[in-house]
Order: sequence, then C-alpha cells, then structure tokens
Amino acid sequence: MPKQGKEDDILHILLGLSWGEWASITTVIIFMAGMVSLLFKYVVFGPFQDDVKDLNKNFKTLNDNLREIRISIAELDKRVDEHDRRLDRHHERIKDLHNKIWGK
Repeated sequence: MPKQGKEDDILHILLGLSWGEWASITTVIIFMAGMVSLLFKYVVFGPFQDDVKDLNKNFKTLNDNLREIRISIAELDKRVDEHDRRLDRHHERIKDLHNKIWGK
C-alpha cells in the first residue's frame, strides 16, 4: 500500500505544487489580469473615449458640410452656364446691332 500512496501523490502534484495550489495561482493570475484590464479601460483609455466620440461627431459634421458644398457647387455651375449662354446671346445681339448701325 505505501507504493500506491506515492503514485497518488505523484498524480496530485504538478511541478511540486498540488492541484489546489495551481487552482489558487490560476485564480490570482486571472483576477490580476482582470484588474489590469479594467485599469487600462477606465484609467488609460477612458479619457480618450470622449475625444473619439467628439472626433466622430466632427467627421460627420465635416461630411455633411462637404455634401452641402458639392450641391452648392453644382448649382453654381448651372447658374454660370446659364449666365454664359445669356452673355453669348447678348454678344450676338450687340454684334447684330453693330452691323446694322455700321452697315456691315
């Protein structure tokens, strides 16, 4: 029977520590990792969350403004084209009047 006791001891010990000790070490490591994670989340990255939200809001506003500018440019292009056509018509009328007056 003494031999079986040693085998039981060998099965219940890993690297000189019992399974209960390994469970305790694992629990402490997991707890510490969780605390470090929370520390990073709230202390290190916490202040940046508001900045990131503000940055996203500013990008949205910028995109909206760019869309409005594109629409305005398209409308201005249409107006310029219309004014250009009107200017061409006026130029032709002036040229016709000039020709009638000077007899050309």
